[in-house]
Amino acid sequence: MLEVAVYATLCSRLSKFVQHLSCDEELREITDGLIKFYDHTDIPETHDFDSKRVGLAAIDELVLLTLHKLLNSYVRNASSILQEKVFTAFSRAMRRCKPRMGIGQEHRQLSFVQSCVLYLPAPPEAGGEQLLESTTLATQSEELRLAILKSLRELFQEENQQKQLIQHQGELQHFFAYLVASLLHIAQQDRCWKASLEAIEVLKLVLLSIRDPQTLRQYLPGVIANLWKSANAPQQSSKVIVAALNCFAMMLDLCIGDEKILLFGDVKQEQQKFTLEAIRQSVKVKGNLIGTNALTESPSSEIDEWLQKAAINVDIILSRMFSASVTAVNGTSFGSPRLSWRVRCALAQLCGTIVLQCRQALQISFFRCYDELLILRGDNIAVVANEANSVLQRLQASVLSPIERLKVIPEMADRFQMLLSTLVLKLGAEHEATKLHYVHTVRGYLAFWGPGLTPYLDSSMESIYSSLCHVVTFASLDVNVVVHQKLSNLPEDDKSSDAIATGSLVSEFQKRLRFFSEQSSVNEVLMMLRDVGAISTPAGFIDCAFTMLSDSRNSGHVELGEAEVVLVLNEFLRGYCFNNSNSNEALDVHLIGRILEDLLALDVWEEQKSLCIHGSIKKRVSQRALVVECVGVCAEILGAEFKKFLLHVLYPLVAQLGSHDVEVEHAALAALEKIYFYTGYKSLAALFHANMDYFVDSLCARLEQLDVYPMTAFVVEALLRHTHLASLPLVDEVASSLLRSVDLYQDSSFVNGLLRALRSLLSGIVHDAEKAKLNKQIAIGDAEATTLTSYSLLDSFIHEMKALITGGTDNPNIDADMDDEIQEFAQNQLEPQSVKGALPVEYDEMEEKDQGGYYLVVLEIVDRCGYFLVESDPIACCLVLSLINEGVRFLSQHPKQFLPLVARMWPELLPRLRVDNRAIVTGTINVISTVAETAGDFVGERFVETLWPVLQSQMQSITFGIDAQSSQLTRSMLLLKKVASIFDARSHEASSANGLLRENEFSAVSGTRKTQETRQLLAILSCLTTICRQSETLAQLVPAITRTCSNFLNKEAPREVVEKTSELFEALVQLNGDEVFCTVAPLANWVPTAPPCERFSEFVPEAILRFYQGHLSSMDVQPEFCRNNASILMNRLFS
Repeated sequence: MLEVAVYATLCSRLSKFVQHLSCDEELREITDGLIKFYDHTDIPETHDFDSKRVGLAAIDELVLLTLHKLLNSYVRNASSILQEKVFTAFSRAMRRCKPRMGIGQEHRQLSFVQSCVLYLPAPPEAGGEQLLESTTLATQSEELRLAILKSLRELFQEENQQKQLIQHQGELQHFFAYLVASLLHIAQQDRCWKASLEAIEVLKLVLLSIRDPQTLRQYLPGVIANLWKSANAPQQSSKVIVAALNCFAMMLDLCIGDEKILLFGDVKQEQQKFTLEAIRQSVKVKGNLIGTNALTESPSSEIDEWLQKAAINVDIILSRMFSASVTAVNGTSFGSPRLSWRVRCALAQLCGTIVLQCRQALQISFFRCYDELLILRGDNIAVVANEANSVLQRLQASVLSPIERLKVIPEMADRFQMLLSTLVLKLGAEHEATKLHYVHTVRGYLAFWGPGLTPYLDSSMESIYSSLCHVVTFASLDVNVVVHQKLSNLPEDDKSSDAIATGSLVSEFQKRLRFFSEQSSVNEVLMMLRDVGAISTPAGFIDCAFTMLSDSRNSGHVELGEAEVVLVLNEFLRGYCFNNSNSNEALDVHLIGRILEDLLALDVWEEQKSLCIHGSIKKRVSQRALVVECVGVCAEILGAEFKKFLLHVLYPLVAQLGSHDVEVEHAALAALEKIYFYTGYKSLAALFHANMDYFVDSLCARLEQLDVYPMTAFVVEALLRHTHLASLPLVDEVASSLLRSVDLYQDSSFVNGLLRALRSLLSGIVHDAEKAKLNKQIAIGDAEATTLTSYSLLDSFIHEMKALITGGTDNPNIDADMDDEIQEFAQNQLEPQSVKGALPVEYDEMEEKDQGGYYLVVLEIVDRCGYFLVESDPIACCLVLSLINEGVRFLSQHPKQFLPLVARMWPELLPRLRVDNRAIVTGTINVISTVAETAGDFVGERFVETLWPVLQSQMQSITFGIDAQSSQLTRSMLLLKKVASIFDARSHEASSANGLLRENEFSAVSGTRKTQETRQLLAILSCLTTICRQSETLAQLVPAITRTCSNFLNKEAPREVVEKTSELFEALVQLNGDEVFCTVAPLANWVPTAPPCERFSEFVPEAILRFYQGHLSSMDVQPEFCRNNASILMNRLFS
């Protein structure tokens, strides 16, 4: 009861104020008390009887009427703050009284509305008549305007009462027109977004309360135009835009919705014409039929004309709305903020209202809204995409009737071609989002209607194919970016673990298009091509593709886009892969056969021929790579059935593996990987192993006809590079053919290709031999594996003699420490054949085949390479030296054949050290190093007289530090130098934290690019180290080697050089440590400690320094640059 008393007191004070009208402060206190009381007592509405509520209800009515009276009199001239408080109290009282208002109180509510409208700023449409003087948006406070709008919102919250009010009082149309204009004026011009939002919300309630189509049609042009202006205002809030778009959609539904159109006069009469009562009436008024029709046709024609104009106006606004949203995407300063997901969701709802509920009146805007829904369907925000998708599903599922579908699908097919043509014209647009806008729309048409568009696409396939070729104008294959494709034998819907486990990865180079730079855009364009191919008839686009290729080949112009034609064909075919659920049928095996036959008939397969015919090499290379890729796509479509075509396509693909262009080679490798995966082979090697007889005969025959087939050697090289040697059962035949070809074309330009093939063959043999040796060591165990390790010099000599006695049998298990019985048994077994020891080394009664089966092949390869040691071509000579190096290392396990081979090659090898080309010299030194490592004293005996003078002169010409020759700077050197400086800084910080590590680390330059000079020096140092470790004959050269190589301890030298020099000095110490000490000590400025005994009283440190100066004067070295590294080397060697 206390609340009732407080409320009654406030009501009494308010009534007294109305009578006396004392001052503003008293009214402000009363309104503050009412607002505070409402905040304290307002609770959710309940239907239980409460005596306290009955008492409060009477006071609520009295307070509401009193406040309304004040609004019409005293408050008009009061301050804006007082007006705001009165309106706030009025809205709270209205909220409490509204549930108790009956249906017969429409006039009372209307008076409340009129009182509130008087305080709103007058719209420009009022013609200058101001109900309240100087009331404008600029002079009125935003808080007051918000309070007025909230009061109006409370008044219009109930729909049924206002609906009845407006329907029965047509004279109020002008008043509501003024109210609508005022609300639109606030929504459009108010700078406070909250006031604009509240005005639009009140406008929606006003329109819902009217609900009279005839009245609303009078407001329609002004409402939709001002709502669009409000939404398109600069820097408008997204909430205001959303509210304006929702109000726009509601206005269209209320005015020209399909249900409202049926209520027009002539339509209603047409529906009643076929009833029994209508027939009886028609008989009675038969004479007046013409006049009646005339009367009914006149309003109908007026309504049709109004609808036509309204549809045009709405379509103009929609076009501006959607174009503004597109420009906002492009990043311009105009247009609505399309980045807001709420705005995009409101756009989807507006388009849904038009295509679902206003199709009859807005037929010209149907496809415009449909295009926008297709774009919004692919939005990144799930809420927007789901809203657009739900509208499209309802449109497709239940809304469209069969008759409408028959009308819409042909129009959509025309619309599809129009969009594709527009996309072609927009390819030169600055913003990529504009082009991507049309791509999304086209994809939406294809995905939504699917096979329904197939007849229309087939009928205009040539124009569509040509347009798509312009869209995908090919730029290049980016060899720097690799895209991986997951292969699986099961569809994408099956995500079982088995399917994932049996998958395979195939890598392809990234495709670059001319008019689309972003990779996501390129993917969208390629997906559009797949969608078109999935719903088109395969025979149609296949005929179209090869017809265009034939026309382009006959005309001889590359500008016709052969690469684009093949690219479009590839993506069309990808739409029919078994893991693509969008395709409506599977490709027949005969169609695939026709595709492969036409592809193999193209002239792009022969590399030399294609380059001679056409001048644009890059275009032809891309086209050839795409043609090869097409074969892989066919294999992906057919799967296991592709085995039928292996005989036809396997050799052409293998031939492309030897292409000079990396794009073609990679495409051929990807196609072969797809073929082996989908045809059921375990690996690419297994595919070659099972089908070797298909192409090995062709390869061997073409190796002897290189004048006609110049790329055959590269094909063999690629075949050997991409597979294991063990998978080639006919490798002996291939090797023999290569060697015969080498003999035939040793003086021609084909030598480089043949040598590359031989190198791949030799690499495969060595790889298999190392793998077999490793398996053998694992099989015999660690204990027996130790017996197969390298021998000492004496053991190696004994082993070689045993090999000569046994006729080349390599049996390391026969050891000098065997038991007497075993030695006696071995001697008895070897005694009948001991006569072979007296025969020449060349004696060879019968060659025994190695366990690997290939050492004779390696022997022939290395023997042939001896002919090319004098080759003037640097590339060929370097290939020969690489082959000899690898072959010598492999043949070192067979001493009987190895030593005579080295003796034959040695005279031809030495002149290569005196050529000017550093790469050839480096390769020659590497071969000598390998021979020194494997042949024992063979090199050591010849080193002093033949090798050392040449190597010494070459090392003396290489200097570092101040006297070093400045090489040409390159960008990579600068970048490496920058990285090296950062690395040195970090290493310096780390070394400062650890003093011991800093003392033992050489001072050198890190991260520099290895020049040919540096590579040559590293090879010489490595060769000297190997020979010093293998032969003691170099002991006499220790002083000369030490003096010559001391200069490479320079701190300005590369780190690799300093480390190799230290390794060489370690090997020299084993031969003659005194000489090394006498050379390194002066460089390190090493001073011995004073003798502790008085007998050495004449010892002075200056004597050591004088000796060092005299010793260093005979050396061409810079001591100040070598002192730090020499000190570290002294600590390592002589500590």
